[in-house]
Amino acid sequence: MTPVAAVRPGFLRRLACLLAVGMALVATAFASDKKGIGIWEIDAAEKVDALKVAWYYTWRPMPMSRDVQATFVPMMSGKFDYQRQIATLRSRGPVPTLLVINEPDQTAQANMSVDEVARLWPELEPLAAKLSSPATAGQPSAWFERFHRVAKSRGLKVDFMAIHLYGPPNPKRFLDRIDEAYRKYDLPIWITEFAVADWDAKGKPTGTNRYSEEKVLEFMKVVLPELEKRPYVLRYAWFGARKSYQDFEQTRTSRLFESNGSLTPLGRYYADFSAEHKR
Repeated sequence: MTPVAAVRPGFLRRLACLLAVGMALVATAFASDKKGIGIWEIDAAEKVDALKVAWYYTWRPMPMSRDVQATFVPMMSGKFDYQRQIATLRSRGPVPTLLVINEPDQTAQANMSVDEVARLWPELEPLAAKLSSPATAGQPSAWFERFHRVAKSRGLKVDFMAIHLYGPPNPKRFLDRIDEAYRKYDLPIWITEFAVADWDAKGKPTGTNRYSEEKVLEFMKVVLPELEKRPYVLRYAWFGARKSYQDFEQTRTSRLFESNGSLTPLGRYYADFSAEHKR
């Protein structure tokens, strides 16, 4: 009897199962190098893992409170608590990538002028191998246009452009804006926030959002493969992992999680999406 013939059938079945699980884990880990998520709550590691993303950020220099499968990308979000943010980043040593300044053109966010940001830039450059641009609330952006001119004239280090884009479930409009930004500024792009949003529903009761969850899913099914195809889109992160959508009716139908923490149909699609879908 040969050694192979002597192996019990039960062992072979278990071995086949282990190999299948291992291959599934590898496939999950490398589903898409581009796909990410922004999550504010640092105790929500299970959400990061559930979405099977390659990277994540928290709008802060600090990662999740426990390890996750995805790579953490820190952010220096603005002038609020600036010195502590800088100290945290310096204590970690240079990082591969740093996201810089969240929506400086919005009074409720970083709320910084171009000159303020430019003055801070020399402190930021030693903190990372690659620095993003500030991410304005949308594109095209007059604030970003001014920053780009100042950065070019002063020789500021900007390795890629961070973009936020919200609007109706119109894939062509969304993709055209991404393409136009790349043509105009000739910088690789990270889309650090994007989702379908009904701005007319902002501050209104639940149920007033005009865009159904089905329409949002249709939008996602078109744009994700297109982002994978574009070599200049290096990373993207859907905005839809809030703990609560009370007072956020404008993006409620873009949420990836139910209030009990389970994935919505949109969340399941985002989690299962892989780079193979672009073919």
